[in-house]
Parts: sequence; C-alpha cells; structure tokens
Amino acid sequence: MPRPHIARGLLVGAVAGLAGAFVKSLVEPPLQTAAEAAFPPTAAQKNLPGADIQGHPERMPPATMAQRATDQTLSKEEKLTAQSGIHYVFGALSGAAYGALAEVAPAVTWGFGMPAAAALWAGTHLTTLPAAGLQATPDRLPASAHVWEGSSHLVFGATVEAVRRLLRG
Repeated sequence: MPRPHIARGLLVGAVAGLAGAFVKSLVEPPLQTAAEAAFPPTAAQKNLPGADIQGHPERMPPATMAQRATDQTLSKEEKLTAQSGIHYVFGALSGAAYGALAEVAPAVTWGFGMPAAAALWAGTHLTTLPAAGLQATPDRLPASAHVWEGSSHLVFGATVEAVRRLLRG
C-alpha cells in the first residue's frame, strides 16, 4: 500500500466517483427491468417518488431537489438536466470522501467497495431522502425499487474501487 496521501485520495476518489456515477447510470435501467420482472410493482407503487427511473425519471430525488431549489416550475427536460448534474456531483463527492478515507483507513475498501456503497445507499435512499420528502419511505416503495437501487449502488461502489485502485496504484 502506498503511503497515505489524503489530497491524492480526494482527487483520485472524485475521478473514480465520476466513473462510478457513469456506470451506475448505465446499469440502472436494465437492473430496474430485471427487478420488476422478479418483483412486479403495482401501478400505484411505480408512481411513488423515487420508484421508477425509467418511466418517471423526473420524480427521482435529484430532479425533486432541483425543483425545490428554484422558485420557477422546471420543465421535465430541465429537471432531467439538473438531475444528471446532481447525480455526477454527488458521485464525485462520494468518491472523493471514499478515496480520502481509503488513504487513512484502508479497511474501508474491504469487499471491493461494496459494503461502503451499501452504507451510502442506506444513508441516502433508506433514510435521508425519505426524511427530506424527496423519495417515498422504504416501507412504501416496491421491493423492485430496493433491488435495482441497492444493486446499482453496489455497482457504483465496485466501479469506484476498481478505478481508485487503477489510479492509485
């Protein structure tokens, strides 16, 4: 393991987080399709905030955050543009925090970053986002939403760790 270097960890982690956010955005639609085939949601469940990234992307938490940040009504396209930006900024910030932490506490990389990503999912989608009213509460969301969102976070974590290792050496 190279000597700890927090600034390098922040930078490498931010780049890895951007890569992870990109891969996460690619895998979410097929994961949603597979999860809904295994655990079919009701029509009412698919209408819940945060439950349907393919059919209602404008109802996902980052789009709702963008709408709340302005006193204007955003169009669907504006919400989706803002959502993408928020997604990548959050990915970079999460990756930066992970990268810095990996420098001083390498045990955080245990499980190839997936336990850390599961904690990120729990700290956002299972707690903070519902508490902020940005997503339906976990007990109301369909099982399929938990499966695809949780799985996409595991993919995010594995991607962040793979890119971090590649860049950090």
